[in-house]
Amino acid sequence: MNSALNPDAPEFYPHLAAVTQKKLSNQDELASNNLEIQLELPFDHINAEEGYRSVNKTIKSSNQLPMSSSYDLFKTYPEFNEISNQISQNVAQQSNELIGTEQPAVKLKCEDFTSNIEKLADVNDSLLDRINISIDTVSGENLPSEAFASGLNDNPSHNSSPWNKPVISEKKMGSTIFIGAKNIPRPQLTFKDTIDNSENLWVPKISDKPNNIKPLALNILYTEKGEAVGYEHPYQMELDMYNPPSQFIDPDPEPPMFPPPLEETKFTYIDIESKLDELVEHLMAVEQIAVDVEHHSYRTYQGITCLIQISTDEGGDFIIDALAVREHIHKLNVVFTDPKKLKVFHGADSDVLWLQRDFGVYLVGLFDTYHAAKSLGLPALSLKFLLMKYCGVDTDKTYRLADWRIRPLPDVLIKYARMDTHYLLYVWRVMKNQIIEKNAGQTNMLLSVFEDSRQTCASTYNKEVIHDESHIPLYIRSKKNFDNQQMAALKMLYKWRDSQARQLDESTTYLLPNHMLLSLSENLPRELQGVNACCDPMPPFVKQNVITIHRMILSCRELPKDAQIFHIPSGIRNMMNAGIEQIHYEMHDLDHEAEYREEQKSNVEQVNYCLTVTTKITSKFNPEVEAFIPASMMFPEGTIVSALNADAEMFVPPYSRYVNYRTLAQEEIAKDIKEMEAKVAAISQGNELIEEEVLQKLQKAQSHIEHDKTSVAPQAAAANDTEPDTKTAQRKRKIVTENAEEQNVGRAHKNEHVPKKIDVAKKEVTAGYQYQNATYDKFYNVTNNTKQIKGKKSKKQNVND
Repeated sequence: MNSALNPDAPEFYPHLAAVTQKKLSNQDELASNNLEIQLELPFDHINAEEGYRSVNKTIKSSNQLPMSSSYDLFKTYPEFNEISNQISQNVAQQSNELIGTEQPAVKLKCEDFTSNIEKLADVNDSLLDRINISIDTVSGENLPSEAFASGLNDNPSHNSSPWNKPVISEKKMGSTIFIGAKNIPRPQLTFKDTIDNSENLWVPKISDKPNNIKPLALNILYTEKGEAVGYEHPYQMELDMYNPPSQFIDPDPEPPMFPPPLEETKFTYIDIESKLDELVEHLMAVEQIAVDVEHHSYRTYQGITCLIQISTDEGGDFIIDALAVREHIHKLNVVFTDPKKLKVFHGADSDVLWLQRDFGVYLVGLFDTYHAAKSLGLPALSLKFLLMKYCGVDTDKTYRLADWRIRPLPDVLIKYARMDTHYLLYVWRVMKNQIIEKNAGQTNMLLSVFEDSRQTCASTYNKEVIHDESHIPLYIRSKKNFDNQQMAALKMLYKWRDSQARQLDESTTYLLPNHMLLSLSENLPRELQGVNACCDPMPPFVKQNVITIHRMILSCRELPKDAQIFHIPSGIRNMMNAGIEQIHYEMHDLDHEAEYREEQKSNVEQVNYCLTVTTKITSKFNPEVEAFIPASMMFPEGTIVSALNADAEMFVPPYSRYVNYRTLAQEEIAKDIKEMEAKVAAISQGNELIEEEVLQKLQKAQSHIEHDKTSVAPQAAAANDTEPDTKTAQRKRKIVTENAEEQNVGRAHKNEHVPKKIDVAKKEVTAGYQYQNATYDKFYNVTNNTKQIKGKKSKKQNVND
């Protein structure tokens, strides 16, 4: 890092590019693997391993910085704030220099963490797509078809042809291992069950229901509008009634035994039905089972479960080749749905769905160590961290994105798969004892972990449905502003790509990566060369359909282009921001505990150090005054203190005052209601209350009449002094009456065309408002119905005339 704050520090380097990049010159080794890669970098190069050690040291040093609530406290100091801002600017500037070579339009900004993370994810996707396509290209994936055809013709048993065998190449750079393979046969072609990629409802594959309380019944679930959304969970009743057995809740009398290493543990690879039957018999004799699943989703639309790893204390480690015995794995339901047997997973959210989708296998009696780590408040929740913390084993996670379709499996992948379950039973026993100890010997916290795991088992698999707004999330993540033409192109290409992926049973990102899809929609190239420029390097699918893509883009160009740019609606943007969990700490919101993210990469020593520092900082800000004290302390027995007394020495929270005032208001309202009820009862009974009210009203009326007589008498005397012309007065009275009669006749004539008033209350009681008969046609097609509305008005005027 090029930083002027501390140039003498060993973890800071003036030229980051020279540390992290190296020119590959070992052409002999690349040629032996059928790979020829030539990278031309405009920087001075040093050893990549030295650069990796420097970057690794920088990352470890950055982990020592304060985080979460501690970071907010340190930000209050001007010196720390100035240094952190300067470092943030340096990181953003140097990151933009590195990213500019791949995507010059992407620019990181300081303090915009959410946008920066999304931009970095897009850049990484672009780099990985280029690497995958380049490897396929230089390794002979797109070789001429004549060579392949000649190999088949020379050897009729083409299964033994070298063209049909996977060629695996492995390259290690620093701590990262790249495994490239070609000629991997598509396992979907050998499946006996057909893969349905349509948008129809996914039907569960379960045919029998062992360990059932309720017989098997596949019930369809409907929305309020009558739309089918899926099937009910076949084991919903069993999951609702599940209670973990006592041996899984009670603390162990002795500490758990540490498992032996992999080299001393029995291993069984299962690829035929007979071995699977032997495994089922063995699992029926044990009580605790560790399970994990390996999945592949890049060369298939819905995904394929490739491996199932199982470990027991008695039988050792097992790996089931899910591609070879796919149609027989449903036999595991006998064990996986037995509530008396404990199945231990780590992060089983996806594993549960994959087992349902591919094999019709369900789980009853699950313990997820991921939820256990959350309940213990561990600084990291990954399996790698748990194995390091409880077993002292540093697992290698460089193969987690490997292509698990490779057969036969390399030894490194077998070892990696075994590590996921080999120590898992020991980890669960240690965590169970820690949870009970943390809860002071009680089992409430442990039962809550079982409940979270039960909710995970209750989830059901459903297909992804594409609708007219499915492209909106991708558009929102891109942070772009498209006009009507660009949005139409994005929508058309998105839906077309999905339909093609369903037909070919390929993933959408393999056919057309997201960054290329956005580039085509944004640029709308007029020529075929523009499509090539937006999709560089061009995927094979795009190369085959380049003319079709170009025609779709040209059709979108013919649409009207509005000057108004299509902005993301504020409501959608707010929902998007709300979906990202952001916790803001204030001085009075300290929870006195450190918070760490799951993705944080730190060892046990760094975690303990950060916990110690954070505890010392937060312990200084413990509240000295308890504002919200219990009612027993506020009003001890034998004392009477008014909760509404402002002069009271005891502090009363505002909400308590509001509750007390509300109680008094409700009492007054109840009193008024009782008085009104008494009057109503008096009216119905005709008692003396009515007579008193009537007499009072009569007395008031007589007093008003007497008052009017006394005030009118002087005016009458004054009127007698001036004798008016009686004939003139009678004439005026006659004219007034005639005008009144004419007005009444006119009103009566008009009222013939006016409907009579309807008693609304009566109508609502008898019939009610019928919403299905309501029409909203006047809100649509206003311009087209203008003449019709004018015609209706003219007819109405004629009738009135």
